[in-house]
Amino acid sequence: MSDQQSKLQKYSAPALEKGLDIIEFLSLTDSAPSLSQLAAGIGRSKSEIFRMMIVLEERGYIRRAQGDQFVLSDRLSILGAERPLNNKLADLATPVLLELSDKTRYSCHLSVLKGKNSIVVAHATLATSYGLSVQIGHTSPVMNTSAGACFLAFLPMKDRLKFISYFGDPDYRNRTEFAEEIDRCQSDHLASMASLESDSICELSSPVLHASQRGTVAVMTIPYMNTGKSEEIRENISQELVAATRLLRDKISITMPNLVLPLPDPAD
Repeated sequence: MSDQQSKLQKYSAPALEKGLDIIEFLSLTDSAPSLSQLAAGIGRSKSEIFRMMIVLEERGYIRRAQGDQFVLSDRLSILGAERPLNNKLADLATPVLLELSDKTRYSCHLSVLKGKNSIVVAHATLATSYGLSVQIGHTSPVMNTSAGACFLAFLPMKDRLKFISYFGDPDYRNRTEFAEEIDRCQSDHLASMASLESDSICELSSPVLHASQRGTVAVMTIPYMNTGKSEEIRENISQELVAATRLLRDKISITMPNLVLPLPDPAD
């Protein structure tokens, strides 16, 4: 017996082993065995696997074909299937967004880069009578938005200038402000601009940076009304917003270490 095998045997998990025995047996049989047949098939008693069967059924890994006969569900296939990148990011981001919304008392959302636009892939809406929220699937231009400033801020300068030069029309609004927000994002990890939909709405954004490549994976944004208290609001929520993006950055680095950074493409 190898040293590795000896080490593994020290860390046995009987309950997990029973569950895996059940799943593996069901995956190999063409019939729908009863509880008694399944117990006999894996060399265990009915009482040994009864509670495990209940848990597996409640979690959706097995289902009853009829009466006391069991088959595998398609849950394992779904979990093992290749999932779109945006769906994975949304799953990781949602609990972080919910916590951020709870702490700040504002709705928030996460957007990713898609060509020359950003698209919202996850959000958390505050359950109060008043508030601003952006729906999943909403798209905004990269240029002249707080989220866009976050996407461009950490690009290599040649890529950033190439993108901006594509939109060199002198008529696009707030050119200077947008450049200032890009610089601010580099230093403070924050960018704030009026929404393109309405000057009465402010958007405060912070980049979710790649742990090693130092580029922007996604952007987290909190929209709020532009009032006399805007500066106070921005000051109060800024720290929580930056903390949330760093938390999501760390989660991404663990669960998606090979993530490739998207680049803005003005031709898209």
